[in-house]
Amino acid sequence: MAKAVQVAAPTNAGDPQEWLACVLRERFAEVVSNREAALSESGVEGVHDMRVAIRRLRSIISDFAEIAEKFPLKTVRKDLKRLADALGGVRDADVSIEALEKLREKADDEKVIAGIDIFTERFREKRTEAFDRLNSHLSPESIDELAAQFEKALDASIEQRELFTVTNLGDAQAEIISNRVDEFRKLADAFYDPFSVKRLHRLRIAGKHLRYAIELFLPDLQTDAKELAESVAKMQTHLGNVHDHDQWITEMRSGLTAKKNRELKGDERKAAEWLLARFARRRSKSYKSALELWSEWENKEVLQKLNTIPEAN
Repeated sequence: MAKAVQVAAPTNAGDPQEWLACVLRERFAEVVSNREAALSESGVEGVHDMRVAIRRLRSIISDFAEIAEKFPLKTVRKDLKRLADALGGVRDADVSIEALEKLREKADDEKVIAGIDIFTERFREKRTEAFDRLNSHLSPESIDELAAQFEKALDASIEQRELFTVTNLGDAQAEIISNRVDEFRKLADAFYDPFSVKRLHRLRIAGKHLRYAIELFLPDLQTDAKELAESVAKMQTHLGNVHDHDQWITEMRSGLTAKKNRELKGDERKAAEWLLARFARRRSKSYKSALELWSEWENKEVLQKLNTIPEAN
């Protein structure tokens, strides 16, 4: 999991809008710094790191848009999302290829192995197509245009000092973390609905937003807050694994149940059946881990403690 670059601006800075401008510029620089690595044909980590950096930046923009009357940077989020989607196409293929290659090592049936090789090759073709699309988004001209739009929107946001409904960073921190905790809590009943793919997916996204909000203020937080942040990251990993396996299960199932002209046959069908069983088993393991961690959170009142972080800081 990509580690966030720690922001230099302290949260006890006197001017909350100057602090926000500093943080946003550092997060945008983090996005751009991954461009060269993402453009490498074998840049698996570069693509991942750039995608996560965009998520962090978009999350900050979204967080502060909630505590501002109007926030011009919201328009830039759409451009960032288009870039994130292009990166996502490559990243999804990379994750699938890696999963298939690891499972191939465990297969001992030649037909299953042959079928897995076919699936893997298809994902490699998808990656090539997605990488070609990504190139246009990462051209020097495209990045320069995005940077210009970002700076223009940032200046417009920061100059309008009356936009902010909070007068200091402590209040901003408290409201943002509280919003993210409430968002996660409202979706938490999805833990008790193990086959609700969409609701667990929404819970996963809420977990990401919660983690990024904590990371935003982490340099000034106490040790126990860092431990809570690590627990949130662990939850994000479990729910992410559930989501990945849900996608693979759907893909295998659609091929096995398709109409005659599109149904899987031969080695592919044999491999799909073998993979489906293992994806289901691994998905269950990840779901179990997420549920157990949620039970631990409830016993230790983790969400309540997250809400008190700003007060203790």
